[in-house]
Parts: sequence; C-alpha cells; structure tokens
Amino acid sequence: MRAPSPGLFHRLNIALRLSPAAASFPPSSKAAPLQVVLQLFAWSITTIGRLVLHFHILLISLYVLFHVWNRVLDHVTLQLGGHWEPAFPQNRTYFVVALITVPIWSAVMAGALAVLAGVRYLWRRLGRGRTRLYEPLGDFESEGGSPRRLRPPPVRRSIPWLFFLWCGLVGLAAFGVYMRRTYELPIDHRFKADVELANRELRREGYGTGEKIFLAAMFYNNAGVLPYWITEVTKLINYLGPDNVFVSIVESNSGDETATLLEAFDGTLASMGVSRSVLTRDTSIPRPQSMETKPPRIEFLAAVRNLVMKPLETHTEYTRVVFSNDVFIEAESIVELIQTKEGDYDMACGLDLAYWGLYDQWVIRDRLGGLASTVWPYFQERLGYEAVMADEPAPVFSCWNGIVSFKSDPFLHPSKRHGQLSTSPLSWPLLATHPSAATTPANMTPAETPALVFRASTETECFSSESFLLPYDFRRRFGLEKIFANPRVINSYTWEYYVWFKYVCRHWMVKWWIENVEAGGQMFRAKMILGNPSNLYTSDGFECHPWR
Repeated sequence: MRAPSPGLFHRLNIALRLSPAAASFPPSSKAAPLQVVLQLFAWSITTIGRLVLHFHILLISLYVLFHVWNRVLDHVTLQLGGHWEPAFPQNRTYFVVALITVPIWSAVMAGALAVLAGVRYLWRRLGRGRTRLYEPLGDFESEGGSPRRLRPPPVRRSIPWLFFLWCGLVGLAAFGVYMRRTYELPIDHRFKADVELANRELRREGYGTGEKIFLAAMFYNNAGVLPYWITEVTKLINYLGPDNVFVSIVESNSGDETATLLEAFDGTLASMGVSRSVLTRDTSIPRPQSMETKPPRIEFLAAVRNLVMKPLETHTEYTRVVFSNDVFIEAESIVELIQTKEGDYDMACGLDLAYWGLYDQWVIRDRLGGLASTVWPYFQERLGYEAVMADEPAPVFSCWNGIVSFKSDPFLHPSKRHGQLSTSPLSWPLLATHPSAATTPANMTPAETPALVFRASTETECFSSESFLLPYDFRRRFGLEKIFANPRVINSYTWEYYVWFKYVCRHWMVKWWIENVEAGGQMFRAKMILGNPSNLYTSDGFECHPWR
C-alpha cells in the first residue's frame, strides 16, 4: 500500500532543514531565532486548522445563527420604524427576534447536516473513504515510542452525536412550525369561524343576532388602508346580514384614490343589496387651512361626523351604531366589539395601538376619569388594570380609540327612539359651562333629551376632541355610563404596527413574556400628559389635558 504523502508543515520543515527534534513544540532553546518564529507560526497554523476541522459544524452554525439573527432584527426594526422605547422594550424585541431566528436557524442547520451526511455516505459508497490501516503521524510527531492504537474512522465516530444534534435541530424547527400555526389565541378570534362560514354560505339574514347595525365611517387620503378595510367590512356585512346593515360613508378633500375606491365599494354594496349612503368628493364642509389640534380642526371633524350620521335621522330602525376610523381591523374583531359584554353596554371601544403604544390618549380616561398610560396594561385604576390583565373589557370614563360601537337612541329624535334611555330625570345637573345647560330643564329625562350631535368644546370647557365629547355627553346628558374599552379589539392606523400588536404581541409566547416577565415594567404608572404637566387639572370628574 502506498504511504501517505508528507503533510504541508512536514514539507515546510524539510525546506527549512529542521530536524525532527527541532520540529517539536516548544522549540529548542538552541534553535535560531528565525527558526523559532517559523516553527511557532507553523505550530499555530496547524493547531488552528485542527480546531477548525474539529469544530467546523459549530463554527458554521454560529455563523448561520448570527446571520439570520441580524437579518430578522433588521427586518423588524425597519418595519416598525420610529417608536417609543417604553412601548417597545428592547428585551421584548430581542425575545421576538429569537422566537423567529431559532427555528429558521434550526431548519437551515438540519438541512445542512442532512446534506453533509448524504455526501459522506456517497463518498464511502464510491470507495473514496477507505478505512485507514494505520494512523499517520502528525507534522511535528516523532516516529519513536510505543505503537499507537488505531482510532475508528472519523465519519463513523461522529455519526451518533451528529444524529442526536440533527434530531434536536429538527425538533426546534418543528416547534417553530407549531408556534406559527398556534399564533392565534382562541379568545382573540371567537367569531372567526362564524365569519368564515358567513362568507362561504351567504344568507340575507346573516349569522349574527339580527340586530340592526348602522355602520359609519369617514375617510380622507386613505387609499393605503381602504382595500383592507373594504375587504373586512364586506365580510362583516355578510356575517351581520345585508338586510341588517346600513352603511354611511363620507369622503372629502382627498388627493389620492380614496374616492375611486369608495365608489367601487358603493357598487359592491349595491350588488349585495345593502342599504347605504356613500358620499364622495364632498366639499360642503370647508376644510380648515391648518389641521393643527385647535378648535377649527375639531369643529370640522365634528361637522363631518354629523354628516355621516345624518342618514340615521330617516333610517331610525337601526339600534346600534358602529363608527370606524381609517384603521386596519379584522371583521371578527368588529364582531367582538359589537358583542362586548354580550351586548350589555352603552358604548364600547377598541384599542388603537401605534408608535407609542395606546395611541388616542386625548380621548381615553380610566373609570375614575384619570389619564391613561400608553403602555400595557394602560390603567392604574384597579378595575381597569385587572380587566386588561384578564383580557376582559375595562370600564372607562371615555374612549374612542379607532373604532366604537354605541346605542343609537341618543342620536334619534325622542319620538323615534327604541326605549334605550331612562325615563327618570338625572340626579345631577349639567355644568354651567356645558353648551346645553341653559336649555336643559332640571326635570328633563334622558328619553326626552333632544338628539345628540358631535360637537366641539366651548371656550369655558376643557379643550377636547369631538370623539371625547361623545362619551362625555353620553354620561352627562343621557346617564349612559356603561362604557368599556375592549383589549381584544386591536386596530391601528398603519399596517406595520397593526401586525406587531395584533399578531406578534398577541402570540401566546410573546403575551406570556409581556404579562410575566415585563409585567408592565412599571411604565404603565406613567401617565401621558398632552401639554405642560404643571397645568393638568380636573374638570367635571375627569382629568383635562392642558393643551391650552
């Protein structure tokens, strides 16, 4: 049998005319300095090479892990863009990235090991990997000493641990598939199967409770959100039943394809036989030159919302209003909103989540009228805090937060109402600063109170949005105090944040992390104050943001 060719560094020793004794390490003290340096270099390269060969699988796996981790982290960071650190804790981001990275890395490495094993098998089958009859000496080993025992072939010796490693990697990859398939919590999608059935097997009466729903919305430059919104609302209508829904939409002053999309939706509603009023390209209400958060903006938005609600004056059979902002939301989430507390509420809201967490801080107040936090679980007041922790609707003083469902009677003429309002006078008078105080007798009952409209605040009131003043007037003028924020109704104004809060943060493993590891991080105890905190004050039972 032919002897093996000399090793690289053995040939180097010959070239340097080193004796076998000089080739050993550590080098002889009698060796020339250059020989010592070269011998040390040769030994170092040999050692590194052997370590790389011995640990090549580990090194490759670490490289793949590092590469996948960075790609996923970059993707998450770029998708979310700017955000407020307390609402997006770095440890949560790393945890999410790890949940995504580890299964991908495991699948890649399991595939690589399978390919490597296949190549080795073919190598042996082709006769290239013959068993060695003796063990060749290392580059710097002498030929003296006792005979050495033959080692088993490296391939066969490595098979057991490679197999167990491969099984572990496959297990991690399979767990990743399981996490992907179980991302939806049953409590978040209680009505998903019903909505899907309603859109497979259409029927005019729908699959809901049969309640008459007035579906309202207003849009401005929303071509980005409308395709999704229209798709989900169409599913919702099929669930509620085309005979049970009236759709009222107003679009004005848009410079994109919003009006065109809504006109196409109007045609779809017509083909479905849905009662509707879709008003596009409207200019009847002058839009302020500046839409800064000042009274002209609120007056304009209140007027547009009242235009959306106008068809309810003649279509009085609808007992509940669902008013949607330009948000991403699923059909089953809107059903969840309508079914808040099994329908036993005066007003129910979703949670609009964005770059600082809970977005519409100007509107939402806890049950006692206190300001909320943008960070989960949002409320310091005990009942609200415990409700959000349990994924149950939280009682609040006021809310809107992207989408709201409320009783229709306050918006109807007293003679057209459905008996949803009390026939006893309220036990409290309106504040003198309320615009209706002068025209509301002390003995007037909610059932007799004139129809409500969206409005702006007066100069003497707390400066508030039209969205806040609706639940405020529900309470003060009509005695409607069963107002809830439903933490299961997630919505957002941008797709990236919608995916993050609806799907990522509600995944059962991430949810466990948020509830048990972060536990709010105490940041939920910090209120968001819009304006100078030193000017915060209380007005008629609620804390007023000091905008002015």
